[in-house]
Amino acid sequence: MNSKSELLERERRWGMIAGIASVAGVVLILASFGSSASAVRTASGLAENLTEIDADRSSLVIASIIQFIGWMLLAVPLVYLFKAASGRSDQVRRALVGVLIAAPLFLGIGGLLGAGSVLQAATDFKDVPASNIDACVEERVAGETGDPTAEERSDFETECADDEAEQVRNDASLSSIETGFGLAGLFGFTISVLYVSLWAMRVGLLSRFWGSLGMALGAVFVFFTLFTLVWFIYIGLLFVGWVPRGRPPAWAAGEAIPWPKPGDRVAGSDGGPDEESGDSAGGEAGGGDVIEGHAEELGEEPDGLPPGGSAGNETGNESGDDPGEPLTAEQRSDPELTRRKRKKRQ
Repeated sequence: MNSKSELLERERRWGMIAGIASVAGVVLILASFGSSASAVRTASGLAENLTEIDADRSSLVIASIIQFIGWMLLAVPLVYLFKAASGRSDQVRRALVGVLIAAPLFLGIGGLLGAGSVLQAATDFKDVPASNIDACVEERVAGETGDPTAEERSDFETECADDEAEQVRNDASLSSIETGFGLAGLFGFTISVLYVSLWAMRVGLLSRFWGSLGMALGAVFVFFTLFTLVWFIYIGLLFVGWVPRGRPPAWAAGEAIPWPKPGDRVAGSDGGPDEESGDSAGGEAGGGDVIEGHAEELGEEPDGLPPGGSAGNETGNESGDDPGEPLTAEQRSDPELTRRKRKKRQ
């Protein structure tokens, strides 16, 4: 088989696997996010969350493992789309395939380390002396003018407990390692989605809309992680051919079919640049709409009529009934002379 046939055969063989992996990875990440370490960090009431986690550690461990599997599954569609684009263009940097694999791996490892860090913080938090929280509450009460109400004092206790839990969370031994893997994974995943979306759009594997959307979501992945996962659902359906308008023609052709640039006309279209035009002034062949008729210069007399005459008045008589002598050039240039001559004749 030639290289194009090998490319199409490989894409046919792995297309269904990549599509299932893409959708399954998104489902696993979303399903386990609420119980993951990321949700524990971002949710309010960290002290209460650490207390609940210490009572049931298995939920966090299972959620972190599921998230690790989900992130690793997303490496499959990234590599599949990258290989498809690189098979259609030699300008794609094939060495970047390592980043496409490492980025989801680092995100998954960061999630596991985050779970370990939260579990350690949950253990350490229950050993925090209650006097530390009481001292924090008394300090806040002293800063208030007047005696606080019972509700305000309860709020102070919650805030002080959360501050203490945050301090314990930051002091966990795995916290710094988790941060390193997480940042590396976020940065690598951003580069991966941006690069793959760009080249998949350039060679015609993704439409301009979905290619541009992939680049935009990749750029904001650090801030809106979950929104980027919507893009993976689409490309998963695209790989198996379950999109409404079907796959772009570059998939079946096995070669790059770039999208026309904005403003370009497709060859053979009406008025397009590839059409042969005839006489540009006369508009004979393909030059645009032709307006039939003839033009006359202003002041030109119709054929068959003497200068200064009309259809019913060849001799200058206004009524045209009584033929008279033809008007001279002097009379035609002087209307008063013409009228005097007519008057004399009458």
